[in-house]
Amino acid sequence: MANKPKKEAVVSSREDLEEHIAAFLKAGGKVQQIPSGVSGQTSTSGPRQIVLSHKTSS
Repeated sequence: MANKPKKEAVVSSREDLEEHIAAFLKAGGKVQQIPSGVSGQTSTSGPRQIVLSHKTSS
């Protein structure tokens, strides 16, 4: 797919996605519509910043 022009790759990806969705629905899968603003994040506690290193003063 890396050798295909970008537009052709997008069309191919779209077709692949449509095939996957059709197979999912045919197998009994269901699509849920999630309201705007709802998050999949389960926990909001804990640090929000990552410390990459601790400098020590000597």
